[in-house]
Amino acid sequence: MINQFKYLLIIFIFSMTSCSQQTNEEISARVTEIQKSNIPDKRLMFWNIDVISSEGENCLSGETASEKGFSELKSLAVQHDLKFEVELLPTERFKENVWGLVTLSVCNIRGKATHSSELLSQALLGTPVKVYKEEGGWYLIQTPDRYFGWVDDAAVSLKSNPELADWKNLKKVLFNKQFGFAYAGIDENTAIESDLLAGDLLSVIDSENKFYKTLFADGRRAFVKKDDCVSLEKWQTKKLVIDEVIECSAKFKGLPYLWGGTSSKMVDCSGFTKTVYYMNGIILQRDASQQTLHGELVDTANGYENLLPGDLVFFGRKASADTPEKVTHVGLYIGEKEFIHASGKVRINSLDKTKENYTEHYENAFVRSRRVIENVKGEGIEWIVDNEFYKEILP
Repeated sequence: MINQFKYLLIIFIFSMTSCSQQTNEEISARVTEIQKSNIPDKRLMFWNIDVISSEGENCLSGETASEKGFSELKSLAVQHDLKFEVELLPTERFKENVWGLVTLSVCNIRGKATHSSELLSQALLGTPVKVYKEEGGWYLIQTPDRYFGWVDDAAVSLKSNPELADWKNLKKVLFNKQFGFAYAGIDENTAIESDLLAGDLLSVIDSENKFYKTLFADGRRAFVKKDDCVSLEKWQTKKLVIDEVIECSAKFKGLPYLWGGTSSKMVDCSGFTKTVYYMNGIILQRDASQQTLHGELVDTANGYENLLPGDLVFFGRKASADTPEKVTHVGLYIGEKEFIHASGKVRINSLDKTKENYTEHYENAFVRSRRVIENVKGEGIEWIVDNEFYKEILP
């Protein structure tokens, strides 16, 4: 009789455990559905949600910046009588004053709040970012291309709304050399306050001789040669000149490749195309797999004759009956079947079999081409001056 009781008890415990596991699996599956329906691209929204056991109860735990996703998670918790420990970002500290400005010539954006984490992307000096939380000396930020990641807090200066309004009133210029410096005085022989890179956005508070007196977001004042800078007229007139885009791209030749790089120090493939178009007033999406979704599709079914300079050319794995398409690389078409791209270094290759710089791999891996010019429509290809982030800081 006792043995029978033990047997029944074991069966009961096993069935309860199996039921609990099944319930957790169902809830986890529903959480995944909520994430996919609200956040098709996790690079563009923060989502860190788990189903855990807390004090003997099933619990939804974590944080997200998706208001709709947060609301649906809350309903799920009520429906299944779950503890709800999900935080909607930004945290209380940043709900009213969400803005920050990059203070380094280029800052690294990582996948987690640690220097050993994967380098996802970079942001240039003066870039406006949204700050969602602080964790151990790191900020979770979103960049103007809507990319999320973590930066060391030394790289970003937080701004209250009144401070940001004052910042907006300052004249802005763009550093136009591939590399240079901001100085402590109106002399190149004075101390260096910072290095500078192409695309760094500088705020001008005064002008002395051949120098701009600039103010960094962290309070530093420095002098930059006027001849090394350009006005934002090209951005403000929203005029894209393809010859200037191609000329800009050539300045990056020989630059080393860096996964996650988006500056004139080092670039990856999509960081290169993105930076070239940024210098000409346009924001592209961060990654090649994102860039390939936007712009006019160029007909390349019968060859490359329809390609025009400035078109983006994409490479990777073509779709087949057994495998989906996977875009892994992007370059900038410059004419005569040649494209410039970052692979090992920024270099020019050809799609013409008769040319010395032809590489069979790229022709075999060619997926499609997209046209940027005439297609700056705000979704995936956006004028900088129309971007909600830059509107906060540009005069």
